[in-house]
Amino acid sequence: MTPSDGSHTLRVVPAPPRKKPLITANQLTIARLALLPLGSWLLYQGEHGQHIALYFMTLVGCTDFVDGYLARRYGATVLGGLMDPIADKVFIAAVFLPMIDLQWLPMPLILLVFLREFVITAARTTYSRRNVQLKTSYLAKIKTWYQMITSGLLFLLRVYPPAVRWIAVAMFFGPGLLGLIITYVRKREIWKGGVAFMVSFAGFYAVTYVTTVEQLSVGLGWAVVAITWASGGAYLFGLRQLAGRPLDAHDLVRLFGAVALPTLTCLLMVTGQAPSWALIVTVSLEFAVGGLDNLLAHHELLTTWYGWGARVLSQAALLGGALYLAHRQDAPGLVALLVYAALAVTAISVGIAFGRSRHVYLGERANRPSRA
Repeated sequence: MTPSDGSHTLRVVPAPPRKKPLITANQLTIARLALLPLGSWLLYQGEHGQHIALYFMTLVGCTDFVDGYLARRYGATVLGGLMDPIADKVFIAAVFLPMIDLQWLPMPLILLVFLREFVITAARTTYSRRNVQLKTSYLAKIKTWYQMITSGLLFLLRVYPPAVRWIAVAMFFGPGLLGLIITYVRKREIWKGGVAFMVSFAGFYAVTYVTTVEQLSVGLGWAVVAITWASGGAYLFGLRQLAGRPLDAHDLVRLFGAVALPTLTCLLMVTGQAPSWALIVTVSLEFAVGGLDNLLAHHELLTTWYGWGARVLSQAALLGGALYLAHRQDAPGLVALLVYAALAVTAISVGIAFGRSRHVYLGERANRPSRA
């Protein structure tokens, strides 16, 4: 447009709206959460079911990369920012807790992994309540991917005989190499995740020739423990920033629950008398409410500590009672009943918490969550 005085005015043409994807990031995350119970169930269906679980859970895990891409391209929502890290932790619960029943890993290793996850979740709420901001390390960002890759290696080790293990390794090595090539061609950069993926499987295959299944399984387990705890270092070393601001009832009940629930769950699974699925669901629901707790703390919308304390104390009493009876080995029906009661308490409490806070997580847009 040119006005009569001869000056020129720049016309700003708005960019066309970005087309909505066929599948949104939130839909993919919800699908991942919905499919995880099936993958966990397959682990208990013998060798054939475990073969299927290996590829099924690999595909489910890869959706984490896809929904991350969709969120960055089309914008993340508060709901997506809440669900994505929850889905990652539920994946770990669905895969690693059954390894206690299957005797793929010693129970103490599994317990150490879950203690870290719950303690750091509680610590994030503690820091948020005091407006203490801690930078998330690169290690924390890749920690979940490392846990997923290691679980895949354990599947290969336990499900495939040595004579055909190389075929399974090649099937996973190939997609990683293809993704690496595509990323380099399109963006002229090296995909670090693809490199880690290929190196992990190639190194694993080489090591299988010099160790036993048990030795390699335990070695992988300790590697998971090491990177899982190392990735939470920022939250542990950041305690000095809380000097002069002592822990209060909010912090103490969260810390109690962060230690009591995974400890009692793992100890109960070792007994073989408690319904494993109920314990896995209870842990998964606690991951969900922990993520919501972090979000509410960030928005300074936490409720009183009484409700949280009532839930974790009830869980501890019910699961502790079940553990006592399991060791007596004279009331298997009552053991299951107490575990189901703990699950019911958790499910009702989590349902109330999410229903009451829906106005927070149903917001329109949010930054992509950091990995911790």
